[in-house]
Amino acid sequence: MTLFPTSLLAAEWTKLRSVRSTPLILAVATVATIAIAVLQARSAVGAWDGWGARARAEFDPVFTTFTGFQVAQLAFGLLGVLAVTAEYGTGTIRATFAATPRRGRVLAAKLLVLGTVALVTGQALAFATFSAGQFVLAGKHLDVTLGDPNVLRAVLGQGFYLGTVTILGAAIGTLLRHTAGATALTTGLLFLSTMIFKAISPSGSTALIHWAPAAAAEGLTWTTFHDPDWPTAGFALVVCLTYLTVSVTAAAWRLTHRDV
Repeated sequence: MTLFPTSLLAAEWTKLRSVRSTPLILAVATVATIAIAVLQARSAVGAWDGWGARARAEFDPVFTTFTGFQVAQLAFGLLGVLAVTAEYGTGTIRATFAATPRRGRVLAAKLLVLGTVALVTGQALAFATFSAGQFVLAGKHLDVTLGDPNVLRAVLGQGFYLGTVTILGAAIGTLLRHTAGATALTTGLLFLSTMIFKAISPSGSTALIHWAPAAAAEGLTWTTFHDPDWPTAGFALVVCLTYLTVSVTAAAWRLTHRDV
C-alpha cells in the first residue's frame, strides 16, 4: 500500500483547482511581483548617476528587484489559508474525513499537493522576476547572471520561501479553521512579527529579529551586500524549516485530536 493513494492525491489536486480564488491569487502575485521588479530596476537605472559611493556599494541587483515578493508572500500565504478553510466554510471537510478517516493522511496529502504547486509556481515566479529585473538593469550594465556569486541561491531561496509561507498559511488555517482569523494571523506573522520581535529585543540586539519570517526572506535574498541586521542565508533556511516543522506539527495535532 502506498503512503498516499493516487485517489487521495487526485482529490486534493481537484479541490485545490476548484477553489476559484487559486488562479486569481497566483495571477495577482505574478503580475504585481514582476511589475515591481521592473519599476525598481528602472528607478535604480535612472538614479544611478546621482548615487554616491556608499549607495553604489550597497546596491544589490537581486535584492532590489525582489522587493515585490512582499506582495507575493501575502498572496501565497492566503493561498495556503484558503486551501484549508474553504473546505471548513462549505462543510465539505466532513465528506473528506468520512471518505478518509485517517486525518493525518488527509493533511499530509493536502500539504504535499499544495506545497508542490506552491514550490513550482514560486520558483517559476522567482526566475521570471529575476529575468525581468536584470533585463532592465542591463541597460546600465548593473545586471548579474545566475552564475555570479550567491545569485542562484537567492533566486531559489525566494521560490522556497514562497512555498514555506504557503504551507504556513495552510497550517494556520488548519489550526483556526476560519478564513478571516487565519488570514489575519498569517498576515500579522509575515508583516508585523519583525516589529514585535524588535520591540521585545534587548537594546542593540538583532538575534530575536532574525527569527521573523520577513527577516528570513531578506536573508535568503542578498547577493552582493549583506546587512548585518539580516540573518545569514543558512540561518534564514533554519528559520523557514523551524516554522514549517512547528506549524505542521501543531496542525497535525489539532486535526487528529479534535472533532471537526
